[in-house]
Amino acid sequence: MINNRLPFDIFPLSVAMGKAFCNRQSETENLKTFILHRRPVLLVSPRRYGKTSLALHAIQQTDFPYAQIDLFSAVDELDIERAILKGVGKLIFRMESIPKRALALASDIFEGSQIRAVLNKIELSIDINRRKEKPAYHVLDLLERLERLSEKTNKRIILFFDEFQCIGEITPNHAMESVLRQVAQLTKYISFIFSGSNRHLLHELFDDRNRPFYKLCERITLDRISEEDYERHIQKFSQSVWKSELSSRTLDCLFTYSGRHPYYLNLICSRFLLEKNLPDQEAVEKIWNQYVFEERSSVASELELLSKNQRKLLTVLSRTDGTNSPLGREFIQRANMSKATIDQSLTFLEKKDYVYKNEEGHIGVLDPLIKTVLSNL
Repeated sequence: MINNRLPFDIFPLSVAMGKAFCNRQSETENLKTFILHRRPVLLVSPRRYGKTSLALHAIQQTDFPYAQIDLFSAVDELDIERAILKGVGKLIFRMESIPKRALALASDIFEGSQIRAVLNKIELSIDINRRKEKPAYHVLDLLERLERLSEKTNKRIILFFDEFQCIGEITPNHAMESVLRQVAQLTKYISFIFSGSNRHLLHELFDDRNRPFYKLCERITLDRISEEDYERHIQKFSQSVWKSELSSRTLDCLFTYSGRHPYYLNLICSRFLLEKNLPDQEAVEKIWNQYVFEERSSVASELELLSKNQRKLLTVLSRTDGTNSPLGREFIQRANMSKATIDQSLTFLEKKDYVYKNEEGHIGVLDPLIKTVLSNL
């Protein structure tokens, strides 16, 4: 039976906004401070950990017009240019919501350039008239004019680049990186937020002294939300729906299966809404096992991309709940793999975010779904 007393997006599987946003208070305040002081900032975490939710949550509290520029599907510099143009079109619409005024504002600031604004029924589109120059040139011209627009209107603005690690894979000469750094360093009106989920690629972008983004950004790394913060969030929801709190055993079961991974915890809790009665430990197990059954084939397809040794090591880590000593004698014997093979496979799995190392040095499987599937083989 579906419970209709609360909307399903109270535990969203995409962006969490409003009452669906859980905690992240210190991260939100830090991000707002960096925005207000125009300090470029990098948000880092694995995928589906809530980076986009955090960025939009903080941005909306500043009340500054913003552009969200998603580079996930970009395959070349033209795609990056298009994504930025699209984002700027939406940004100008946020600065001036009346369509004709938005068009006039854009036309005025882009006058004398190869950039033009076109108004359609639902949005303001920005594109390039001619393509003699490379995309980096047009992006620099666009951002410099955006800076002047912000100054003219006396409005601070925010550029939020999501899945930013993609830029490092498709711009081998670093021209686009150089342009963005130039503007981010000199701007008086634009705040830059960069977000990414591939920590290895982000390390190459931001920590290599030979790359343009070296030492440019403040950094916020997202970890899993604590059990205490989740408990307050979940019990408030439980009281609203069933007029009672979930038991500690139910919460323990929820945290164990989801690993406090934001996506999987929200998935289980969103399916609680299908329960007529207060969910218990058995309900959590049933929901999780059903989801594992549904996704088992997709996990198998993903794991086929790994080598035999990489799959074997990931399986051992799943079944042993991780280790603090992957190259120690006990783990080597349990894995039945050579030290060199473990080291090589572990390096790859860390690079691709299949495993992670916490502050205590414990190495575990990052994705609880993959961990469950491999543990049950």
